[in-house]
Amino acid sequence: MKKAKTRTHTPRLRNQQSVKNIKRIDSTKTHGWQVHVRRGGVLRTKLFSDRVYKGKRKALAEAKRYRDTLLTEMAPLAKPLWQLERDAKTNTGKLGASLTEYINRAGTKRTVITVTAREAVGRPVNRKFSVDKLGYDEALRRAVAWRDEILSSRAEREAKAEQRRLAALQEAARA
Repeated sequence: MKKAKTRTHTPRLRNQQSVKNIKRIDSTKTHGWQVHVRRGGVLRTKLFSDRVYKGKRKALAEAKRYRDTLLTEMAPLAKPLWQLERDAKTNTGKLGASLTEYINRAGTKRTVITVTAREAVGRPVNRKFSVDKLGYDEALRRAVAWRDEILSSRAEREAKAEQRRLAALQEAARA
C-alpha cells in the first residue's frame, strides 16, 4: 500500500513592490510594472517596461501617472469589491460566520460560531462566540453584528482615504 503524500500549504505572499492597481512583473523575459484597472466591466491594462523607460523607478513613476489618469477618466467603483453582496457558503447561512466544534485543552468539546472579517486588505480578524454560553441564535446574532461593525468601520476609513486621494489628484491637476 502506498503512503499518501502530505502537502503543506504555503500562503502566497503579496509582492511588496506592488501598489494599488499596479503590479510588478519580473519573469524571465519581462521586467516592468503593469497597470490594471477595471471599472464597469471595462478593463484597461498597460505594461511599463524597465527597459523602455530606462529604469525601474522611472517606469513606476510613468505607471502611476497612467493609473491616476485612468482613475480620473473612468467611472468610479459603485462599491469596493469586498462590499458586494454574495451568497453565503457556510453552514450558518451568514457570510463569514460558521459553526465550529473543537476540543479544548481540558478535553471538553466546545461549540462556537467563528466569524472572520477583513479590516483592511490582507488583514483578516477572527472572533469566536460561544454557542454553549449564548445559545445558537444569540451567538450568530452577535457574530454577524461584530462582522458588520468591522466592515462598516473599514468602509468609512476607505471612503475618507479615497476622498483624500481624489482631492490630491484635483489639486495636482490645478497646479
